[in-house]
Amino acid sequence: MKISDLRLQLEEDLAWRLDELRHLRNSLLGTADRGAWEARSMRAILVMQYAHLEGFTRNALSLYVSLVNSRQLPPDDLQPQLLAAALTGEFKALYSGEFSPPEVDGRLSRRVRGHVAFLERLRVLSAAPVEIAAEVAVSMEMNLSPDVLRRNLYMLGIPEDRVSRGQYTAIEFVKNTRNDIAHGSRTEVIPPGLFDAHRKKCEQFMGDLSRIITRAAAEEWFKAT
Repeated sequence: MKISDLRLQLEEDLAWRLDELRHLRNSLLGTADRGAWEARSMRAILVMQYAHLEGFTRNALSLYVSLVNSRQLPPDDLQPQLLAAALTGEFKALYSGEFSPPEVDGRLSRRVRGHVAFLERLRVLSAAPVEIAAEVAVSMEMNLSPDVLRRNLYMLGIPEDRVSRGQYTAIEFVKNTRNDIAHGSRTEVIPPGLFDAHRKKCEQFMGDLSRIITRAAAEEWFKAT
């Protein structure tokens, strides 16, 4: 994958999401004064905004993984975080005992055989270019939160401070509000100023994430230093 292809796909994905959110705001809020915004309208917008935040984040990080995979790099050329990301499936199998032969008698015997099987798998993987499964390595853990975002950025070798503290706060606000709406505990009017401030921060976050991903790819942050 070329950098120009990555940039184009990110721009296209961001454009239709922002257009849909803009259409929804115009349809529900229109030209009404901020003090007249209805609670149900703001709730609907926030639920959709969270969906696009999570969807864009997952897609942007997955595109970055695709670019890394396209480089066909050996393990020694990659940052250790990306090697760990490539082994996400193997780690899960080790923790769940899938590497342990069920026909072997004894818990300790199965455990040690599982360890050996895991190491054998590492040996096979180390002899070939690294391939990261985006659907496994990039995870929203059921909810996009600041901690989930930090985890994903770290696993892909992207410094978490590239995202501003205010944008992490906006993600937390939208996630919590979405959950409150889903659980039926958010029925009151959201202060229009608070709603609008976080709306703008979330849209800025998606634009900034697109630029961060593009820069990380162009400067090859995924490579070992």
